[in-house]
Amino acid sequence: IATEKNGDQAIWYGDVVEIELATDSHSYYQLAINPASALVDLDRGAPRNKWFNWSSKAEVATNIADDHWTIEMRIPVTQDANDPLHQVIGRKPTQSLPWHINICRQRIRNNGIEYSAFSPTGSKGFHSPLKFAHFYSGRSHQFDADVTVVDYLISHRAAGSLVRQRKWNDALDEYIALSESEQINDFQKSDALAEAANCALALNELAKAEKLARLIPIETISETVHMQILATQRKWMEIVTQVGSEELTNWPFWQIGAAAYLRGKARYFMKNSKQADTDLQLALRYEPDKRIQLNIRTLMASNCETELGDKERALKLYRQNIEGMKKIGAADEFRSVDRAAAILCTDLKYDEAIEIFRVVDYEKLTGFWLYEMLISKANTLILAGRKAEAENLYRRVIEADQASEEQRIRALVPQ
Repeated sequence: IATEKNGDQAIWYGDVVEIELATDSHSYYQLAINPASALVDLDRGAPRNKWFNWSSKAEVATNIADDHWTIEMRIPVTQDANDPLHQVIGRKPTQSLPWHINICRQRIRNNGIEYSAFSPTGSKGFHSPLKFAHFYSGRSHQFDADVTVVDYLISHRAAGSLVRQRKWNDALDEYIALSESEQINDFQKSDALAEAANCALALNELAKAEKLARLIPIETISETVHMQILATQRKWMEIVTQVGSEELTNWPFWQIGAAAYLRGKARYFMKNSKQADTDLQLALRYEPDKRIQLNIRTLMASNCETELGDKERALKLYRQNIEGMKKIGAADEFRSVDRAAAILCTDLKYDEAIEIFRVVDYEKLTGFWLYEMLISKANTLILAGRKAEAENLYRRVIEADQASEEQRIRALVPQ
């Protein structure tokens, strides 16, 4: 859960986590917790005027860290229905008689509201028991569902599956149809149209992507998609012209990360290194997707290394990208290994540089990045005075049919 900061003091605005729970014996309980460990519990299976008469007797502990907060909770459960005003009533969930649960979060800030859920309800509210997850013995179970029932979430998930299969035309049609559905809100419509525009970009249909972007009802999402279209064409100056003077922190907080990343990337390629660094730091603060965080850190590290002359900070960022990992697989993770090793070598820390390559699985890795990592490690071994080991790695590249001509030349003439 992201946090806003004021100096060293983390300040939370309107954060509430809700536990929605329906057992085999009772229709619906709700427990709401905030970062201060305050608990509000309701029996939503009772008449509305008696919701607050019930007490879960739950024990709650919260912990606030620099960039997140956590909840630990113990909820007593009883099978005795004689005291309906205390504790959760229900038997141990089984596959045939599961409980239904959801974990939801509400974040209210001065510049936006975000609702999220473990099992999304497809609406602004959380109180949709039919959308809750099935739960038994600590696990989930996939029950048979009526395939004729279709809603926004089901359709969105189906379109996303087409994207993962790179069926761009089919996914484009699905997202457009989804955006034209009745009874969807502006956020859902904006999201569907943004996804449709991304599909159009994948098909190199720039005019269609522009048309879809103009249909997006939420202005900041529309503006971000326009930036993405310009980025695809490497029109960095136009991106800065479009949003260069905007104070992105005034945007809805859930849109700041994407916009700041695109503007930061544009400023990076325009060699506006200090402004790029400011934007990328803002993007990293607000971007929730760990894969995109990886991209942001890599670009920020490259900016520090090549433009700002801060190799110490660059090394720290590169290392964060592979920290705690046993093996890597993303392009920016491989780039981080390569650049971290190179920086360590400039500081004559050869053993540390060689150790960086521990996350590369040379036995299972194939294709372009295998040969890049072989060359990178061989270059490091040469600098460390371990010529024989390096020559073995260079030879693997030279003799590999799948290695590119450029890679084989680099292996013949080490940098």
